Amino acid sequence: MNKVEICLLGRFEINLDGNNILDALGNSKKKTALLQYLLVNKNTQFTNFNLFEHLWGEDDSANPESALKTLVSRLRKDLKPYELSNIVSTRHGVYQWNDSVYDNIDIYRFEDMVNEALEVSALDERTTKLFEDIFIMYKGDLLVGYDTESWIVPRSMHYHDLYLKAAYKYISLLGDEEKYSDILRITRRALEIDQFDTRLNLEIMNAMLALNMKAEAMNHYNYTVNLHYTQLGTRPSEDIVEFYRKLIQVEHSSEATLETVSRELEKEDGDTTAFVCDYSIFKDIYKINMRNLQRLGITVFLGVITLSSTADQPTESELILLDKVMGMLQATLKFNLRKGDTISRYGPSQFLVLLPTHNHNSGALALERVKNAFYKNCTIPNFVFSYKLTPLGYNGNDTRK
Repeated sequence: MNKVEICLLGRFEINLDGNNILDALGNSKKKTALLQYLLVNKNTQFTNFNLFEHLWGEDDSANPESALKTLVSRLRKDLKPYELSNIVSTRHGVYQWNDSVYDNIDIYRFEDMVNEALEVSALDERTTKLFEDIFIMYKGDLLVGYDTESWIVPRSMHYHDLYLKAAYKYISLLGDEEKYSDILRITRRALEIDQFDTRLNLEIMNAMLALNMKAEAMNHYNYTVNLHYTQLGTRPSEDIVEFYRKLIQVEHSSEATLETVSRELEKEDGDTTAFVCDYSIFKDIYKINMRNLQRLGITVFLGVITLSSTADQPTESELILLDKVMGMLQATLKFNLRKGDTISRYGPSQFLVLLPTHNHNSGALALERVKNAFYKNCTIPNFVFSYKLTPLGYNGNDTRK
């Protein structure tokens, strides 16, 4: 018998002796859908009604049983030259994948391998190969290119979650043996499958730190934060934000003399622009200002600056444009506010600023100056600049546009 291998992870292929024979089906979506549905549910028997309802939905047919029989007959005819006409089993009025003959299907082997891997307590030659084979087999999510079908989504999530569990387990075992280079390799591969996964992003950054790749860790942190803002429209998780503090602590973990610290702190003293920082650092600066309000008798204003799209429902291209315009706005804030002011991006369309100033009018004038500079430099008419300004410790707010 010819060797048949069926791939559903990352692509859909039925390989006969290494050659994909799906071209034999032509452009028939119904034949393809029939094969996919029977494959993913190979242990389920379907009645005429169940299978017809799935394939034709609410389409009317004078004789649904005949329509289904005709479809199966045509499928078998297309596959007969490859000696695969018995690929669909029909018994007692029900349809099912012929598992007794064609059982080399990647998703079922993948699930068995993951379940075995999750029971592994230590790595050796055999278990390492098991994990590596899992990552080789998972070439992508279930039926990529067809995964907009509602029935595919929950099954795709199932195999995606299994993949992540296997990745977490392998990374944990590699960590026990301090094999950080291998962790780096595995997390990079896994992030190609799920670039937003918090744990994978943390694992790759921690591996970089362990390998003394501090600059790479910082670059990946900035990439992850930007990805959340631009693709998800949200701030990254607290765990990701907390990593930034850890990264800063690593930079200053060794003991130093007062003179060394002073010289290091004075390095940036020549910068005359406003201070731009990550939100986690902004929160710390905010807390320090709150504690100093009464003790030092200072006044600090918190500003929230928002860029709003003029469109009711922004398109994907407008959302990409928003991120570019936000970059322009950050530069405008940095060079039009004062040296003692603090700036942080808060979300996909907002910045926060801390303005030490005597009164509300002074803070409003500063933000009006920023607004005028922004409109002067940005000729894109799609966005509106607005802000709210309030003194720290006060629950009210004032809005300027």
